[in-house]
Amino acid sequence: MRESFNVLLPPAVGFRLSLILKLLARNRVKPKYYFRAFLTLLINIINAPFRLYERLFINPRIARVRVPDDPIFIIGHWRSGTTHLHNLLSQDKQMGYVTTYQGVFPDTMFTWLGKLIFKNFMSLLIPSTRKGDNVKLDPEFPQEEEFIPGMHIPFCFYYYWMFPRKIMEYYDRYVRLNGTSDKMMKAWSSEYLMLIKKALKNTGRTKYVSKNPTNTGRIPHLLKIFPHAKFIHIHRNPVEVYISTKHFLSKLLPFLQLNELTVEEMKENIIYIYKEIMAQFIHDKPLIPKGHFIEIRFEDLEADPLREVGKIYDSFNIPGKEQAMEEMRSYLIETKEYQRNKHFIRKEELQKVLETCGFAMERWHYKVPDELTITD
Repeated sequence: MRESFNVLLPPAVGFRLSLILKLLARNRVKPKYYFRAFLTLLINIINAPFRLYERLFINPRIARVRVPDDPIFIIGHWRSGTTHLHNLLSQDKQMGYVTTYQGVFPDTMFTWLGKLIFKNFMSLLIPSTRKGDNVKLDPEFPQEEEFIPGMHIPFCFYYYWMFPRKIMEYYDRYVRLNGTSDKMMKAWSSEYLMLIKKALKNTGRTKYVSKNPTNTGRIPHLLKIFPHAKFIHIHRNPVEVYISTKHFLSKLLPFLQLNELTVEEMKENIIYIYKEIMAQFIHDKPLIPKGHFIEIRFEDLEADPLREVGKIYDSFNIPGKEQAMEEMRSYLIETKEYQRNKHFIRKEELQKVLETCGFAMERWHYKVPDELTITD
């Protein structure tokens, strides 16, 4: 039945109503997407009473809970293996995480009727695999949290999923933080703490592990909130990252967008954002305290995941390594049939990637993959 419906809707179904109305008013929705916008708004309105109840009567109690000050942040450019690493670490019974359900309905977590309705609704409608890379989807699977603060305050890079024409504006405002006030950053910090508290309560675990590639450009601000945080940076060949990102967005955005970019605009944006966020990461990396950072290669994680994850446990002195390895080993057996997409690249695109992202290829010792198919 899930494959028959095969529906994805913008995560705005869980936004504050006032925020989604402002976004719709300030952005041009193409007529072909009017029904999608209407359906998103309708579900948002139906969900509104549950959100209000949870914010008024449940969130204040959760806010009093103390968050451990050493969460683990998985960072790295999109399409660099962050999802695979997050899924692995989440097999450890002490590692709490945001679920896909929380990522869409963060204020309908602990009202039993609301969760019953909307979790079943989500289970029915989302496809069993993610558009663009065939990663399995389920409301309880680990997910990144970028949307959650942006559901309450106007601060979220992923607004571009709905309004891709503003991707560069959103990057400048929400990743580079140009023009972002101290008041907004304080509000974002507060929202971030709340989402972690709710994630730990929901999963019944004690240590938070985050996967959010957008945070690759926000290291100084994360350290202000969590001075003892640990960071895992995973990197991948920039050529493969470009190809994979282009493929992923071309498959995902048509199901979520309310306006659209041309293919050429999307290509330019992918290359520009790669260059910008990786340069920002390189600049900010020295701020991370010694012993709180580890860097791994996607290729090594793919070849021997348990060895690479074991390095993380040893580097950060995380207890329970042996038991966690057993859980991860079982997970890898269950998911071993996963197959990556095969991609191609045009010669002129490859040249542009090499010219713009060559600094990253040099830093992490990458070259053009031998097995890559290059077309005219």
